[in-house]
This record gives sequence, structure tokens and C-alpha cells, in this order.
Amino acid sequence: MSKANLFNAYHVLFGYENVVSIELLKQLRQPALKAVYWKKALETHPDRSKVLGKIESEMDEQFKEVTLAYENLNSILKYDRIDILDDETGIQRKSPKRSAKVNKKRGVSDHFYKGWLPKRWLLIGQFLYYSGYISWRNLIDAIVWQKRQRPVIGQIALNWGILSSYDIRRILTERNIEQRHKEKFGEYAWSKGYITSFQHLALLGKQRLLQRPIGEYFMEQGILCARKIDEIVAKQKVHNRCAFKIFS
Repeated sequence: MSKANLFNAYHVLFGYENVVSIELLKQLRQPALKAVYWKKALETHPDRSKVLGKIESEMDEQFKEVTLAYENLNSILKYDRIDILDDETGIQRKSPKRSAKVNKKRGVSDHFYKGWLPKRWLLIGQFLYYSGYISWRNLIDAIVWQKRQRPVIGQIALNWGILSSYDIRRILTERNIEQRHKEKFGEYAWSKGYITSFQHLALLGKQRLLQRPIGEYFMEQGILCARKIDEIVAKQKVHNRCAFKIFS
């Protein structure tokens, strides 16, 4: 895991206004990490979307980001037991033997959901997890994979002629100078008047349309076949229709 990924994970949980360093990560302890995680998890859990008056899908994305950040930092403290170096390489394992133990422990740390299927609208990845078809690690890996498949907002805006290459460079530079890395590119461009609210929504919609279906990840990894995914999607649709009737 790179140093940049660890720094980003720290910012997700502890806030982008806090300065993070290698020394700070070395001093981080599990009780403090766990306390911050539970607080952030409660703030972003999609089940609280109606109470907070927020969009459930957006809270779900935030919740996954928070959980992934926690797992990345927790792996340093609990599983990897690795040295964090002060150079650009970021991480170096103490020995190959230790690495093997890490992989074994990571396998144990993974889990399959065994509770009742939530009576709410579920995305296909959530439905797969809550139905016991995939593990928690499978779900997180699939979400990360899907995000990496998305075309960036700036490229879509460039293709549509909404922004020029100069605009994109300027937005990125200004955001870096203002240290507002927590804001996504589209959100920052909208807040600064480079794009309108309508354009922002249109760009987000196009980005979602262009991303690869999450089911393709499970097929590529050999976890599920295409026929099985089709069967599960049919069950998901029935579940969501029932959930809609309950809450409507």
C-alpha cells in the first residue's frame, strides 16, 4: 500500500484539515482509530439517510469510502505490522514470513453476512453481500474496481465542450492551492462557477452511465458466472419492488 493511499485514508477519517505525516501514522493506535471510524460510520450510514434528509446512494458511497479507509489504516496497525518509512516508497515489509502471516490474517478478517436481508432498496453489490453470495472484502474490492473504471468528470466535460483543457488545469491547481482535496472535481468546479448545477448533475449522470457494471468484476474474478448474476439481479428487482411498497 502506498504512502499516498495511507494519507488519503487518514484524511477521510480524521478530516482533510488535519496535517498527516509518517510520524503521525506511526503514533496512531487502534482505540483512537476505531473510535473515529464508528463516529464517521454512524454519520454516513445509508440507513440514516431519511433521518438526516440526505440522498441514500450518496451516503452509501461515503460509508464505503469511510469503511475502506478504516480497513487500510487498520491493516497497518493490526495485520501488517509493517514499518512506515520516511522515503517515497512509503511501506516496506519486515520479512517475507511476516507477509505470509498477513495474508492469512486478512483472510480470517474477511466475512460473509449472515443476518436478515435489509428491508430497504439495495444496489446489486449490496444485495449480493447481504444475500451471502459475496464476502465483505469482495464487495469493497468490487466497489474500488468500479470506481477506477469510471471516466473522470473533467474528461467528460472536455468532450462535451463544457470545459477546456486550460479550465481543467486551473480548477485542479486552485483546488490544490486551497487544500480542498476532499471536494471532488465536479463539486469544486460547480462551487467556483466553472459549471452550472445542471451541468454538474448531467456530468455525474453521464459518468454513472459510462462506468462498467459491478457484476462484471465478479465474472472477471471467477466469483460468479453471468447466468448466476442474471438470476440474482432478478431477485434484487423483486426485493426492491417490495421494499419500495413498504416505504411508499
